[in-house]
Amino acid sequence: MRKLAAVLLVIVASVAYAEKVKAPKSKAKSFEAVAVQSTAAVGSYRGPAESYGLVLEVAPNGLLRGNYVEMGRVAVLNAIQIRGAAFTAQASFDDGSLRVISGSFANRTLNGARAFGLRMHDVPVEGLGAVDTFFERF
Repeated sequence: MRKLAAVLLVIVASVAYAEKVKAPKSKAKSFEAVAVQSTAAVGSYRGPAESYGLVLEVAPNGLLRGNYVEMGRVAVLNAIQIRGAAFTAQASFDDGSLRVISGSFANRTLNGARAFGLRMHDVPVEGLGAVDTFFERF
């Protein structure tokens, strides 16, 4: 009798869960470009997943320097340029490959919450190809 009751409970729970109507998720997301000076860009930025990140700092000579991680590959950033909100840098990866990364600094508003970060262009994401994504400063 206990087994029958347990089976019936599982069936009723499954049916109840299946009939539950989920409200559609709505995201209110917008970006506002932000012009920055080098010192305002300094910080650590987290990417779309754990294997993505960016760190910018001011070198003793006053120029920006940094590191970039993309799909777990580490790169040193050279020739970092900031013009208004626009950002470009030469990424020299530890495997010897080179790539120019680019984007723009922005404030993101997501469902009413604001965050400062860097919108990056053509970031390779496994299974998706190159996408535009947001690296949030933390």
